[in-house]
Amino acid sequence: MKAFKDAYQQQHLILSLGLGLFILLAGGQSLTSAWMMTLALFFNLMLSSMILYYLKKYFTEDNKWLLIMLVMASVATWFQMLAVAFLPGWIGGIETYLPLIAISGLILARVETVVQTETLPNMIFHGLGSVVGFAILVLPIGLLSDVLGLGAFTFASPTGNGPILDVTILAPAYRMPIFLGPQGAIGLLILAALWIAFVRNLRRKQA
Repeated sequence: MKAFKDAYQQQHLILSLGLGLFILLAGGQSLTSAWMMTLALFFNLMLSSMILYYLKKYFTEDNKWLLIMLVMASVATWFQMLAVAFLPGWIGGIETYLPLIAISGLILARVETVVQTETLPNMIFHGLGSVVGFAILVLPIGLLSDVLGLGAFTFASPTGNGPILDVTILAPAYRMPIFLGPQGAIGLLILAALWIAFVRNLRRKQA
């Protein structure tokens, strides 16, 4: 469990990755987009780490990064193909960004370190801690963006046949244009700054 806690508390290392991707979709079911990237991160981290754990005996200084990038890019592309085929309602507008989760420099460096220094059980707990930390950071921001911009708590169906949840919370007069359309990135940055400050303060108290 120490590996889980350490990964959870260090999740700020990949925070910019998550925000940088779904911030492009401000006001357009941001909660669903944030959930989809959390799912992609889980799939990519867990499967890539386990594959690389059994390949690490073949690592050399010359081929290590090439093997890591090939495995992670392949896993990410496979997940992208599965998502397009089976989860069309969750990937609307972000399918082209999903592989970027795997090839981010921060993700590559973290996987390389964990694979070479941790046991298999610790590596799995480390991955789970990273995913939970990521979800706690991005899902609330996606939720608030939808509520403030769209005026509704909305979550799409994975098949694309209408939303699973679509509860109107704010009347049109109270919705904020700063969370909609191209300018929506500004609103998300404000939410992100406030939420990051809160989460970091909470984690310092938990440490």
